[in-house]
Amino acid sequence: MFAPRVSGAVLSAGWTLREVGTPTAAIASTETDTPRLLIVDLETTSLNIQELLSDLPPTDKPSVLAFGPHVHHERLEAAREAGCNMVVSRGRFSSDLPSLLSEILTPPS
Repeated sequence: MFAPRVSGAVLSAGWTLREVGTPTAAIASTETDTPRLLIVDLETTSLNIQELLSDLPPTDKPSVLAFGPHVHHERLEAAREAGCNMVVSRGRFSSDLPSLLSEILTPPS
């Protein structure tokens, strides 16, 4: 549902996108590439956000933008506590994606 929207926003911002379907594939992608950002759907089956973040490489760690339904307070809070750089509701992710990408991918001056 979000894939075309995410792809369009990422490509129009001048970035490339690699979509992976599992937490294991996300970790594997950090071993073959150096992603700047991981976008995590908190409704992903078998996702343990704490484990995912702790399995990221200690150097060149990508930023992590997590999103999920606003009614899943525990998942959103768990993502914040795990250390995600940005955690937003699914609605905000959908409506503000270009500005969220700009905010999280623009290095501080």
